[in-house]
Amino acid sequence: MATASQTEPSTYVSQYYETLGALPKALTDLLTSYSSIPKDDQLQHVVKLRNEAYACFPYPCIGTFRFLEFDLAAHYAYQEHVLSPLKQPPSDGTIEPLFLDLGTCFGQDLRKLVYDGALTNRLWASDIEPKFIELGFKMFNDEDKLPRSHFLCPGNLLSDSSEDKLKGLDDRVTILHMTAVFHLFSLDGQKTVADRCLRLLRKDTGGPVLVLGAQVGSTVPGPFQRRNVSQEYSHKYRHNEQTWEEMWQEVCGGQRWEGKIKSLNVKSKLFKRSKKEVIGSGEVTVFTEPDPGSNMVWQMFEVWVTFS
Repeated sequence: MATASQTEPSTYVSQYYETLGALPKALTDLLTSYSSIPKDDQLQHVVKLRNEAYACFPYPCIGTFRFLEFDLAAHYAYQEHVLSPLKQPPSDGTIEPLFLDLGTCFGQDLRKLVYDGALTNRLWASDIEPKFIELGFKMFNDEDKLPRSHFLCPGNLLSDSSEDKLKGLDDRVTILHMTAVFHLFSLDGQKTVADRCLRLLRKDTGGPVLVLGAQVGSTVPGPFQRRNVSQEYSHKYRHNEQTWEEMWQEVCGGQRWEGKIKSLNVKSKLFKRSKKEVIGSGEVTVFTEPDPGSNMVWQMFEVWVTFS
């Protein structure tokens, strides 16, 4: 596995926008139809709750309103491998899917699933910060639509504590979503997280179950040190397609999973992420081929696991 060492400037510069010119159209549609929030009130509503979140969690994705984008819906596997099975009515003799959104933040991706027609009893979410769960219910005005018992907090991917709420879903998840999570850890930490994902996945489906999401990657993979707002280093390891697959092969080939995994299929794609004005939709995110040698790209992934 590549070990190129890369370092960004150690001085943290907080990224913060006071407001937005307009909300993304996809979010406006959801807030109008799903949350019953009048269009004229939506921007003020979102900015107020963003400010409340940023006071506790001064992350760039909060300060720049990046969290308003529906990353899961933008994933190339969303329609076929996530939304479609979660919309299908239950039938005799088939295993009902269970979706878990790890690192859910405001729960924006889960709400988009509900808006798109996924059955709510199949949807679960988790975050390590209870405040995000509370803010999500305020943001989307949906206390009457989603069971709070399906929001597990704290959900600590590095913990084996009996108090960790994720244990309740061990061996039950068929679709596991994680965006902007893996890149927060060192390579060893990522291996621990990958192992935790495997324990969450359902083992008796007779077919492949899915881990998917996206993260910061690099065309030149390796350790990448970048100070964050707490003066700790973040984005501790960035992958390309090869190192991402190698990591999963190593974890699945470890002693814990010896003889328990029948097949593993790891897919990922690197993209350059940018904004574009689209008539009728406003500013949208577009994904194109990354620039050669770029050390910050967007990596979408699928990891299909079939257990023995």
